[in-house]
Amino acid sequence: MARLNLRLLGDFEVRLGSGPALRLRARKTQALLAYLASCPGQTHSRDKLASLLWGDRSQPQARSHLRGTLFVLRRTLALADPPCLALDGEAIALNGAAVDVDAVAFARLATTNDAEALAKAVELYRGDLLQGLAFRGALFEDWLVAERERLRELAVDALAKLLAHQQRSAEPESALQTALRLIALDPLQEPVHRSLMRLYDRLGRRGVALRQYQICVGVLRRELGVEPEADTKQLYRELVRRQPQGPAKAPDTKRPHRRPYAEQPRLDLFSKDSPLIGREAERAQLRQALEEAEQGHGCVFTVVGEAGVGKTSVVGTLAADATARGAQVLLGRCYESASILPFGPWVDAFRTGRTLDDDGLLDELRPVWRSELARLLPEADTAGLPAPSDNQLRLFEGVAHLIECLAARRTLVLMLEDIHWADEMSLRLLAFISRRIGGWRESRNLPMLRWRAARWRSCAENPTPRPSNSRPSRGRTPPCSFARSRAPAAMRRR
Repeated sequence: MARLNLRLLGDFEVRLGSGPALRLRARKTQALLAYLASCPGQTHSRDKLASLLWGDRSQPQARSHLRGTLFVLRRTLALADPPCLALDGEAIALNGAAVDVDAVAFARLATTNDAEALAKAVELYRGDLLQGLAFRGALFEDWLVAERERLRELAVDALAKLLAHQQRSAEPESALQTALRLIALDPLQEPVHRSLMRLYDRLGRRGVALRQYQICVGVLRRELGVEPEADTKQLYRELVRRQPQGPAKAPDTKRPHRRPYAEQPRLDLFSKDSPLIGREAERAQLRQALEEAEQGHGCVFTVVGEAGVGKTSVVGTLAADATARGAQVLLGRCYESASILPFGPWVDAFRTGRTLDDDGLLDELRPVWRSELARLLPEADTAGLPAPSDNQLRLFEGVAHLIECLAARRTLVLMLEDIHWADEMSLRLLAFISRRIGGWRESRNLPMLRWRAARWRSCAENPTPRPSNSRPSRGRTPPCSFARSRAPAAMRRR
């Protein structure tokens, strides 16, 4: 018994029983069989089918094409048992008792509330109806577009119901896969983005949960021009502010808005057991720059070199020297896999440094700049702030004001790691900040910005914007070299 099996969701496929796929080369032959299979047992007139597929031809020509197509179908399906194609004069139908159609089974299962049935429905939905099949100008195309949308909506609804079942049943892994499929079908479903954030966090993938928020923000801004809902922002703030449990420390009442050195997040840049050898000149150069930054002369340094030449040791020593002198050190890392996410290293630097844990710092920012900063760091958002703009320059200004406030408290060393993997907006922000250093005259201390590329050959292959006024060291590039950019001449020591 060779029963007819039709797969219409995703790529078109027709089989008799467990045999190989049958070949129907003509697109309109596939289309005719798919249309008849969409409602098995329903009869259609020859004139209707001819107009549906050959509406651009005269009626005699259209009926002639239909007769030829039906001949091919009858020959191809001749071995079906029981017979599936019913021809009765002007009426044509597909025998509903002789055919199994995945789209029909999916639609039936997707309307239930049973978890097992919903799981089967989701498994059947392998893609849009007749994926890749289209007819321009034919009435069939109108039917196909409408039917595709109907089945897609059913898939979204089925996935949402299945996700709710899995969340109630404490199946985080299965729920995560369901949520990912759902968000792929409908990226604008903000509640699903929240579900993904919670599921990632529950599975111990907090970084991916935070990244999911950035994806949500990007989709909403790009497609709708709106900001995330308050519930989404609140969930993000909760994830950001959730810190590893540790012994509580008494606050420093003498310095109310400054985090003591002991409370600074540890930067895993170097090992105390590995002494720095052969880099005394570089270390002295960086120490001198640090001293100048403490006196109000900010600058930008670039550390460039092949892998293994000691860049990490040099930078780690700088971090140790800076923290020992009471400076605040922020570290942001760039990753090749995250280069599509804008401002990644800047967000990483501010967040891992827990710069916004101190409410007093945010109070120093004007509401307009705090509102702009909340576009990058939603944890800075609060009730009563003005609506943020969609202007990138104003966002740059907000970040600049945050850095200025940090530098006004104490010397700031901002390190951006593996800058050759940075996204374009991060590089533009770096250039903007490097130009602004010289204008912060009222700050007691100015930041020394430092950015580093792990491999200078990679930088040559993937050039990045050079900060304003940078002057690379002259002569042959040594294995580990520096490019330095001072503040504008007006800010230099006279």
